[in-house]
Amino acid sequence: MQITLKQALEDCGAELLYSGGCENAFFDGAASDNRLVQKNNLFVCIKGENNDGHDFAEDAVKRGAAAILAERNPFGGMPPVPVLLAQDSVKALGKLACRARLRFGEDKSKKVIGITGTAGKTSVKELIAHILSIDENLTVHPERVAKNPLNYNTQIGMPVSVLNAAGSEQYWVFELGISHATDMDKLGRILLPDMAVVLNAASGHTEGLGDMGVAYYKAQLLNFLPKEGAAFVSGDYPDLFVHAYYNKENTKFFSISSKKIPYRGQYLGITEDGFGKYLLTTPTVSFEAESIYIGEYGAENCIAAAALALELGFTPEQIKKGMKTVEAPAMRFNKKICGAWTIIDDTYNANPLSAGRMLESAKEMAKDKDFVVVFGEMKELGAAAEEEHKQTGELLAKLAPLAVYFVGGMADAFRAGLEGAGYTGMFVPVQNKEAFLNHVRTLPLRYGSHLIVFKGSRSNHLEEYAKSFTEQNNAV
Repeated sequence: MQITLKQALEDCGAELLYSGGCENAFFDGAASDNRLVQKNNLFVCIKGENNDGHDFAEDAVKRGAAAILAERNPFGGMPPVPVLLAQDSVKALGKLACRARLRFGEDKSKKVIGITGTAGKTSVKELIAHILSIDENLTVHPERVAKNPLNYNTQIGMPVSVLNAAGSEQYWVFELGISHATDMDKLGRILLPDMAVVLNAASGHTEGLGDMGVAYYKAQLLNFLPKEGAAFVSGDYPDLFVHAYYNKENTKFFSISSKKIPYRGQYLGITEDGFGKYLLTTPTVSFEAESIYIGEYGAENCIAAAALALELGFTPEQIKKGMKTVEAPAMRFNKKICGAWTIIDDTYNANPLSAGRMLESAKEMAKDKDFVVVFGEMKELGAAAEEEHKQTGELLAKLAPLAVYFVGGMADAFRAGLEGAGYTGMFVPVQNKEAFLNHVRTLPLRYGSHLIVFKGSRSNHLEEYAKSFTEQNNAV
């Protein structure tokens, strides 16, 4: 979104450091990583735990940055481009994004949708954004929708994504991720959504949240809706239901388990061509749809997206087209076939809810295949970490994989869960991808085809395991 320097200074209350004439200067979009800077971007200098963005300002200018947002002069002398000096770069970035959102909303026909949840919010964001890009003739127009890429859903990633929207779109679809008790308040005040989806609420990032519980903090998103703004919330999580019910008058609930809730999704199984099939029921219409998602969790994704799209006036035909043609986000249940192996890469992140759902879906896909799991430690679970890993091990034992490879800490807790639930297959903790590749070659495979799934928190770098396995598959 193009913002003049004068607007930016007013929006975030910054001071200008620059000697050149810049009365008509502007920037277009933003980046907080110098490697991602595009021509005419605003580069936001943020001091992190390991790196200080101020140290990369010169490189950002070389890459085309038109202006710098910083807490100090990163150039020493007079800067080569305008520098907006603020006491707190993150807060100033949020103010810039909030003002951009308000300007976008001056056209009342345009809508901003906020999505949160413990598991699946990126997938649902992609699904909703894709559906909303489809016109009445079932033609896809990606330019109609802006969204945050991948999971740029933090106090830095989401505002940067807002500033990178063109502003000419009809819909903005943004996910909001939280790790601390105040995160939703900060993100909600920036995005001010017209509509919201709260997909679910379970253990995830619990280490940084307070005593109120995950559901309470997820439901806080509803505080930032306008009075007439519709909220779609899962009714399958008791704590979330209670918080949402008393939080927002215009809340509509969806479910994959209760027939009493008006918006319902039902999983019907896998089609011959490998899609998940779902029955979606609402107060006004009922229809079947096919999706890249497979399993019960897919019903939750699909009914949430369908309910919101119907509220916006989209037809079942548009919704069905979107559900069948949406592409999976990177490292989220991405499926590829390499020889006799079906490889599922779901390595972007993990918590107990997303892990359990993904493992169940992978097992269903395995059917008459050898089923192998590469699982990485789930992070940020705080005091609940050991018990959550044990319970996930118990769940996996019931799925009876041929072998389980474990990466990271909590291997003992995971093993205890597996063995306690009667698992008799192989459990192999591995320290690196080379050890994994060497061992997987020795597996006593029983069928002519096999399925391997990679799942774990981002810090385990399981995407490297998946990449190496894919590259060397012919030798396995």
